[in-house]
Amino acid sequence: MSLVSYGGDPRVVASRAEIERGRNVLQLVQQRLVGELELQDFLVDPAQRVLLAFHAPGILLKVERLQWACAAAADAYLSTEARITNRVHWVTEQLAQHPLLLGLLPAQVRSRIPMVLIASVVAGSFFNGKVARVLARETVDIYPALVGVRASSGDNGRAGANKLLNQLGPLAALGTQNATVQEVGAWGMRAAPTGIGQIAQRVAQTHVTAEPQVTIERYTDGRRTLLMVYVPGMRTLNPLDQSDPFGVAGSLHELADAKHASCQLAVENALERAGVRPTDQIVVAGYSQGGMVAAELAANRPEQVVGVITLGSPIAQVDLPTGIPVLAIEHTNDVVPALAGKVNPLTENLVTVGREIPSIHGSDALAAHDLKAYERTAQMVDEDTSAGVVRVRELVMSQFDGLRLVETQTFDYQK
Repeated sequence: MSLVSYGGDPRVVASRAEIERGRNVLQLVQQRLVGELELQDFLVDPAQRVLLAFHAPGILLKVERLQWACAAAADAYLSTEARITNRVHWVTEQLAQHPLLLGLLPAQVRSRIPMVLIASVVAGSFFNGKVARVLARETVDIYPALVGVRASSGDNGRAGANKLLNQLGPLAALGTQNATVQEVGAWGMRAAPTGIGQIAQRVAQTHVTAEPQVTIERYTDGRRTLLMVYVPGMRTLNPLDQSDPFGVAGSLHELADAKHASCQLAVENALERAGVRPTDQIVVAGYSQGGMVAAELAANRPEQVVGVITLGSPIAQVDLPTGIPVLAIEHTNDVVPALAGKVNPLTENLVTVGREIPSIHGSDALAAHDLKAYERTAQMVDEDTSAGVVRVRELVMSQFDGLRLVETQTFDYQK
């Protein structure tokens, strides 16, 4: 299965909505020009009207070609899923922004909508991951309005997570406990990663360790220092687990208010223990929940982070600095990245790339979120020749140029 991608190309930074607006303006220009050539108009300043009529066919042809170019551009760089999402999102956005519209429904019907939507996402994951992904994104987006939180802008990943935390009650506090280091160790010496595939492999090595772990590599040439940070994903689905900072409660807090999330606190603590200095640069990579931590780290340390790689992570809700190169790998039938409640923006330094993971109807609903599948996709990214992928990949990997690895530290954490 080949890769599909969008973003990362400075030549294409307009959203589909912006292209549609441009197309609409061209239609208005076309209508106005034709309107200037009515027969009665030639009675006023006929010489100028004749001159206009002479040039009009050529102008109209150019306008028509521009309209076709807009249509082709809109269909070319965003997938079918994104186009469907764009249409569906208009409905949920209206409901999210105007929850009074839901008041037109009977209370019994309204109270059942959240569970019906969530059940649809779960059921859809077993039969069509792409459909489930769209449903998941729109469910997250409209959830706050459905449960009566507030009207919103239609960007509701954080609001929905906060509501869920309120519903969890005392269990929610498990996601904000400080993580403490149980052991500081080191991997054997190894060379710098040669590509995104090797970075994904090292994220996987960090994720599968016996204890919750953050790994930090230090590179230097004697003048410049670079820290490469590897962050695991959610390691347990048990909400009662009180020891792992990379658990369900920590994941919800990461989406709702990252600065208080135990997983975010663990990574910040690891950087401090590794002796990070204000002048040091950071590249950070993470899987799933770890990718959210990576994105938030970039938002919190824009002067230090010089590259971000995420694997199956919802990061669209993070206000990422536009100057930081971000490579977001998302399988097109993985529902987890959709938990952001929106799609990743189309910007110059953020490229979203992925593929559809083949699955059998009724198989594991999270097969498309499998870490080994993401490792393989990351290897394919190293071979991809799409303009945006090549550009962002080289911006990230060039950070290692001329540097040598001098230390690899591992930090095992418990809450």
